[in-house]
Amino acid sequence: MIRRISALLYKEFIQVMRDPVALWLLLLLPVVMLLVFAYAINLDVRNIPIAVYDLDKTEMSRSVVDRFVTSGYFVLKKRLIAEHDMAGVLDRGEVKVALQIPRNFQKDISNGKSTPVQVIIDGTDSNTANITMGYVKSILAAESMKVIFQLLNTNGIASSSSMATLDVRPNIWYNPELASLNFLVPGIIGIIVMVIGAIRMSLSLVKEREKGTIESLMVSPLRPIELMIGKITPYIVIVFFDLILIVLAGRYLFNVPFRGSVPLFLFLSLLFLGSALGAGLFISAISKTSQVAWFVGFMVTILPSIILSGFIFPIESMPKPIQIVASLMPLRYYMIVLRGIILKGVGWAALYEQAAILFLFAVVSLVSSSLFFKKRF
Repeated sequence: MIRRISALLYKEFIQVMRDPVALWLLLLLPVVMLLVFAYAINLDVRNIPIAVYDLDKTEMSRSVVDRFVTSGYFVLKKRLIAEHDMAGVLDRGEVKVALQIPRNFQKDISNGKSTPVQVIIDGTDSNTANITMGYVKSILAAESMKVIFQLLNTNGIASSSSMATLDVRPNIWYNPELASLNFLVPGIIGIIVMVIGAIRMSLSLVKEREKGTIESLMVSPLRPIELMIGKITPYIVIVFFDLILIVLAGRYLFNVPFRGSVPLFLFLSLLFLGSALGAGLFISAISKTSQVAWFVGFMVTILPSIILSGFIFPIESMPKPIQIVASLMPLRYYMIVLRGIILKGVGWAALYEQAAILFLFAVVSLVSSSLFFKKRF
């Protein structure tokens, strides 16, 4: 048995080495994807362009504008001279926020009058608009509190030290900088394992069929389990190499921490890889050509995994029927594992449920796909 598996492994590694372009693509894909996601996708909303129409032009109105600019979230792009210019800069997409400070702003506040400040936000991108609205409310609330304290001190009614205030001191765990890259890198690992495990596995078997060598393997003395071990082992080696490579790249290129256990990370990755390899086996059974295998692999594995795994979009915010579909995606549970180990540093006690689900997915996927593959051939 060992001799037969060794011979098949030798053949598979030779076949992988004969295609240097595909080999380098497999080895460099993690770093390429990490760079693309790191620089092209950024969930942090910063440098929001803002236009200001200041009708008051007083020290207090300038203080409000300065608070927006110095917050680090907004960049002052234009100072407007007419009210109709606000609609123009928003229509052309030059800014995302237009701020209008009314006349007599400082005078009304000094007299204790409630003074509205108009803020118009471009809601084309609803997610960015919601985050921007939160920034605006926070800045204006802080400025309002500052003005209240100044008025109280000026009028001699009270001092800031004698007023009871709610002292909120948030303590953010796991990702204190709230860096989106720390959130994305573990997800990229899951996508890479799915791509290599499912699509490359399916392509390997489909190419055997295109070359006419699959029949020779099926009628050889190799047992089904031996054939399976021989075919999947090279890709397990490649996936583990890629896992280590992307973790190191994330750590030393983008300062993404790795707080958990490396052996536990590799073990649970192996469980998820079983599901991906099973999916690749199923794709190879229904695909006649490499082009079809690529297309089916993208539609069946990559696209649903990105949308329904929690990689970017929170599953809890999805409709109930979609959440049920998402619960059938192994990558959903692997995402919990990745972020738990890499960002939180949790161990087996916190991840045993996900481990059991991944093991179940791997067994069902490999067994059912193997039976279907054998039936087709």
